[in-house]
Amino acid sequence: MSTGRRGFLLGSAGVAGALAFPGTASAGGARAVVFTNNVGYEASGPKRAVIAGQRPGTYRFELVEYGSGAVVHRGTARRVGPVADWQANHFPEIPSHYSVVDFSSFTKPGEYALRVDGAGSDGFGSRPFLIDALVLERHTLHHVVRFFRDSRSFGEYDQVDRNLPYEPDPAVRVDAHGGWYDAAADWSKHFTQLSRYSFCNTLQLPLTAWVLFAAHDELVRRGDPNFVHLRELLLDEAMYGADYLVRVKMPDASFYGSVRQPQEDDISVDPKKRFLRKGPLNFREGCGVAIAALARAGGPAHVAAAESAFAWLQVNNLRLTNDGKENIQDDYNALLAAVELFKATKKAAYLEAASARASSLTARLVSWQSYRDYWRADDKDRPYFHPSDAGMPVVSLLAYASIAADPAPVLAVVRRSLEFELSITGEVANPFGYGRQLVQTASGQRFSGFFFPHDAAGSWWQGENARLASMATAARLAAPRFDAAFATRLRGYAADQLNWIVGLNPFDVCMLEGQGRRAPVYLEYPDGSPTGSWRWIRAAGGIVNGITGRAADGRGIEWDPGVASSGPNTDWRWLEQWLPHSTWFLYAVAAG
Repeated sequence: MSTGRRGFLLGSAGVAGALAFPGTASAGGARAVVFTNNVGYEASGPKRAVIAGQRPGTYRFELVEYGSGAVVHRGTARRVGPVADWQANHFPEIPSHYSVVDFSSFTKPGEYALRVDGAGSDGFGSRPFLIDALVLERHTLHHVVRFFRDSRSFGEYDQVDRNLPYEPDPAVRVDAHGGWYDAAADWSKHFTQLSRYSFCNTLQLPLTAWVLFAAHDELVRRGDPNFVHLRELLLDEAMYGADYLVRVKMPDASFYGSVRQPQEDDISVDPKKRFLRKGPLNFREGCGVAIAALARAGGPAHVAAAESAFAWLQVNNLRLTNDGKENIQDDYNALLAAVELFKATKKAAYLEAASARASSLTARLVSWQSYRDYWRADDKDRPYFHPSDAGMPVVSLLAYASIAADPAPVLAVVRRSLEFELSITGEVANPFGYGRQLVQTASGQRFSGFFFPHDAAGSWWQGENARLASMATAARLAAPRFDAAFATRLRGYAADQLNWIVGLNPFDVCMLEGQGRRAPVYLEYPDGSPTGSWRWIRAAGGIVNGITGRAADGRGIEWDPGVASSGPNTDWRWLEQWLPHSTWFLYAVAAG
């Protein structure tokens, strides 16, 4: 991600006409809409929809079989009320009042719609949706897995990458072919970004390699024969990523950094101007997950590269940090690396290293004011909040629990952390269950909110679909380790994050290409052109950055304001497909 660029209505009695909001209906003069997951609901899982309108109402709903109109389930929506933060500052227009429809108890597969009867209304309905077993696995993963193949480095760019100059010393030439392009309009290949901001290192290409292995193994564990082709595709793609990591391993050090090019938002740039930038990298700059991916690949060359990089970073990591201090990102990256190396080699030294990092990480739960058991990012109490990888502390600790002699203390910390996430998410009216967070602006102002502050990582800010999917992954991986009541809460939280991505949000937009009713349109304005170009081909399975806060501190809500509002080549903040979004979504869905 370069910092320099940028209604269906039920056809049965009682259904009224469409309104201004996407997919809305008119109910007795009040504008209202039923927002649903655009893909469908897991038959045995939580199922929620949201009724939204411009004034409060008490709504009774019926779940009806699409086609026959037969009523199969009835209930009353739970009124949630307005989301004060969004009402104070939003673009474009959104509804004011919300009620939640819960039909989780209904499990029969089929195609359905919701019919709503509001007090004083004529009734209105939703668009049709599926209820099915393995609904996201069946209807999204084929696109998501193919997205990574579509994102592979190819053609003349890949040929040039076989002999790239290293920016600090152009006499050094490196074979850096392979790997995946970073985003829909960024044909660079990144380990990480945002290193200079200490607490916001995004995990990119090496995370994808590791997650592909992890998702493959989750599908193997689940044992469903329907996954056989998905497993083959995932393993092939994972090995492709691991082979790239071997090539960019520095001799007697860790890894080279990004493959870059001038004006990296422009694929018309001469490929011969591409170069390899930065290195060696530290644990939090992607080396931890790179080592984990190589260890998981398991081949002699992969494991040798992983062991070499880990040994070197054990000695040199601290001096490579931007601020001379290790933080939570070093802990969870090094922890994951040590866990995977122990699994691959059974060497006691890696178990010892993993235990030390796990101890450091579990000691990071702190409290501030009324907020208990949040992760601290630094050596004091700065909250850990992250633009894309917020679930990593829990994911890495769950990996460690699988090798720990006594996992109980680790799982106790995981539970405390996830209790905090559930608590802060439910702290205010939150009809969609969007995963809220404790954030801190660049000036030090600390508060709970929905979205990432725009200045927390300089001028870099964007939608948070990767963050949401990473938290869904953490919750889904954790759920089987706890009692049924807590597991149910975690699965509901995870479903809310994934539902948001695939359409259950106040803008009624599915942000996964190839699914849903209304695909976002991403335009570039090359060379000052007033006419937007659609030249950046979008891949099915790619997920756009997503919805953001509107104000500089992240408050409010905003979705693609358009060139007239935000200027040309700025809509990437909402509309650009980015590797980590699909990566974390894949892991969350594979975890099941």
